[in-house]
Amino acid sequence: MAGTTIKPRLIYTLLCDDVRQETGGKFSLMGLFESISSHSFPALHHRFAIMNEWMGGKGEFTVKIRLLSPDQSQVISESESKLTLFNETQRHRDISVRHNTTFKVPGTYWIETLLDGERVGMTPIVLQIVKDQIIH
Repeated sequence: MAGTTIKPRLIYTLLCDDVRQETGGKFSLMGLFESISSHSFPALHHRFAIMNEWMGGKGEFTVKIRLLSPDQSQVISESESKLTLFNETQRHRDISVRHNTTFKVPGTYWIETLLDGERVGMTPIVLQIVKDQIIH
């Protein structure tokens, strides 16, 4: 893509159980959450999706999404994708799905978003232990 490159802004990061693209291009997000509860640890979470929305940029970029341990010293999982924006009013939604993720201990884990290697977002995901409660 020739011309001026303008880095986009990360508008939001959402966590949910699943994302589906409907006929006509609309996205449906199921089960939005900001924490995960478990009766014991390590805890296995079978599936969740991370959705980022970008805007205000122009050009081609590399997006990396990393799930970090509570002390941010360990990368539990990561994904990488390309992002192309043709003008500053265009929006782009980046979806990354995680399968069979093991959380070793309770605590605040982090979703780190990098744009061309530069950190542009940190979203907490709290893992908590619960007793005598139904978990769904």
